Amino acid sequence: MRLLIILIFLLKTTYAFSTEKVVFLDIQFIIDNSKLGMFYKNKLLNINDENKTKLISQQKKIKSEENEINKQKNILKKEEIDNKIKKLNQLLNKYQKDLKENNKKLSEEKKKYTKIILEKLNPIVSKFVQDNNILIVLDKKNILVGSKTLDITEDILKKLNKFTIDKDLLNEN
Repeated sequence: MRLLIILIFLLKTTYAFSTEKVVFLDIQFIIDNSKLGMFYKNKLLNINDENKTKLISQQKKIKSEENEINKQKNILKKEEIDNKIKKLNQLLNKYQKDLKENNKKLSEEKKKYTKIILEKLNPIVSKFVQDNNILIVLDKKNILVGSKTLDITEDILKKLNKFTIDKDLLNEN
């Protein structure tokens, strides 16, 4: 009988109540929708548009050369056609190289801007965690199900936007 009472007592008292909280944060949402994130996204779009303009110009030149070869292939000697095809292949290779280089630069710029945003975000999240007695912050993409009350994304987004305006970060770049 004593063993039964001790066992029931131990089973009833194993629940622990904690005042620390576990919350989650959608980091990608903040990167995409913060004032700073949208500023950098516009910079990336401008870079991409400039690259596209240059590449479209190269495409037109390639198409023009190709049409010229097709029009003259019955008139010109084989040697002349071969030279024109060689020139066209050089244009194509340059286009492919430029396209690859532009994509690489765009990717590097995106990584750079994401790093800048995360560097600004980290102290804000750290202070929020400390001020609100939070035990751990998880990335939302790793959460299967969670209460909306545990999502601190909007609070952090507001703080980052305020920080961005206060520090005039949109004009320094």
